[in-house]
Amino acid sequence: MNTTNTGNNITFSEWNDEITTSLIPNIIVLSVYLVLGICGNFFVLLVYAFQIKGPSDERYFIPVLAAFDMIATLYLTVNYIFQCLNQVTFSNDFLCKILAFCTGLTTFNPVSILVIIAVQRYMKICFPFKQSMSILMKRSSLVFTNVISLLYAIPLPFVYGSIHYRSVKYGISGTRCGRLKDGHPFMSNLHAIVACVLVFVIVITLTILYGRIGYTVFRNLEMKKRFTRDEKNIETNSEGVSTEVREDDMSTTTDKTSNLSPDKYDGQRPMETYEKATASKKRRKHNRRVSHKLTIMFLVITVVFLLCFLPKVTILLLEGMYANFWEQLSILQRPVVMFLYNMFIINNIVNPIIYAFMDIKFRNEAAILLKRMFRKPCICCRRSKL
Repeated sequence: MNTTNTGNNITFSEWNDEITTSLIPNIIVLSVYLVLGICGNFFVLLVYAFQIKGPSDERYFIPVLAAFDMIATLYLTVNYIFQCLNQVTFSNDFLCKILAFCTGLTTFNPVSILVIIAVQRYMKICFPFKQSMSILMKRSSLVFTNVISLLYAIPLPFVYGSIHYRSVKYGISGTRCGRLKDGHPFMSNLHAIVACVLVFVIVITLTILYGRIGYTVFRNLEMKKRFTRDEKNIETNSEGVSTEVREDDMSTTTDKTSNLSPDKYDGQRPMETYEKATASKKRRKHNRRVSHKLTIMFLVITVVFLLCFLPKVTILLLEGMYANFWEQLSILQRPVVMFLYNMFIINNIVNPIIYAFMDIKFRNEAAILLKRMFRKPCICCRRSKL
């Protein structure tokens, strides 16, 4: 593009520099997203690779989600930083289409994983006595999510491209990567319909699944409280009776056991059976408690996802309704709108923080890994000094 053409004594490069200067806070925020997303999700992968080897059924999708989040954070932040630096000088139409396709692919993959996790939690909590997802089912669901993400991304090159961008203030035109105003009407309408349907289906699905999960967990807690209350009442009422019957039971038991031969009676067997039953009951309670905590954790992740994507979906709708949406933004409005537009990336960087706060096992294993990582260099340093 010719950078010497002027309008009101300003060149294209100066105009681009003016917009880029106003977007410096956005570039800084995106850089913070990049560092946090890469470091956080990579650390999650390290914990699952070296500490939580062979993740259980409860945590199967966590390292998968971390890998998708890391890829999405790396690509999306670099892409949007590049576009911040080329707001009116983006003239490569083919590159813009490729970037749009990859954006759709990397954005939708983690969202699909959240839907799979919701289905898994629903099966685990609402149908605890039925078989949960098998390994084949889990792998098939991952392939299915990639296919759906691909289908979502395929129309994007026909909807986005390098478009003319006119400044009302300076009376000159540049080019930027954005939604085509006069592209393929069929593909543009198809993408709008598919995007709206997918968003609607995902939101409704997550709401219904976690609604049912919440109802089941609440009902189980109420039943547990009622059972504990009844158990205490039975113990209280039976205290008087048990003291009277205890002496007769002891004498009767002594007479019966004295007539039994050593081969027919083993005094340790009832105690072993009782200990096994108690241990099994404690294990079931522990597993149920862990399952409920992980369910709450995944619910928090889903709520964060919905809150982070709401501004982007709103801006996409406004972009579709008003052809000159971006052109009409002032130099002060643009950074705010772009911050809201890019806020969905928080969904890809916040999960490790949620794991650290809500997953006790992950927090403990992460602490052990950090001690191992920082202990070995110290030992090597001591040896080198000696």
